[in-house]
This record gives sequence, structure tokens and C-alpha cells, in this order.
Amino acid sequence: MGEYRDSANRLSFTLSERSDDFRAFADRMTALHGEAIQKLSGLDQAYWDFEVNGATVVLHADVFAGVSIHVEDGSREGLLREIARELTA
Repeated sequence: MGEYRDSANRLSFTLSERSDDFRAFADRMTALHGEAIQKLSGLDQAYWDFEVNGATVVLHADVFAGVSIHVEDGSREGLLREIARELTA
């Protein structure tokens, strides 16, 4: 699991280098935190939003970058770390 920050200093975690693993992470996220509140999927990317304790957590797949997770507004780093650990345990 890789940790990185974007240009706005928002924390994200790479869960897998393979975008094919997205469905397994999405199923685990659903089992742990309920159904996605929004699902956007295209040919080479997917964004699924989950509401977790008042925060929008985004599970993202990109054919070139793999699977990652972040909190939409960049807040709640502790929550994001906890979810990333749950998903990769």
C-alpha cells in the first residue's frame, strides 16, 4: 500500500497497482461500510463514492494507475488511514 499526497496536500493511498482489483476492493468496502452512494464508471476509470461517518470516501480505479482511495475534500486523514488498513488486511 502506497501513501501519497497531491498538489493540494490531500492524502491518498494506492491499494493496488492493478485496476482489475477494483471490484474486490469495492465489494470489501460495501461489506464494511454499505452501498456506494454514487458510481461513475467508464472504459478506463471508475469512481465509487461511499459515505462513511459523514465523509465521502472515494474508491478510484485507473487502468494506468491502479486502485486508490481518498476522502473527497481531503479531510479526515485518520478515517482514511483506518479504511485503507481495513481494505488491505
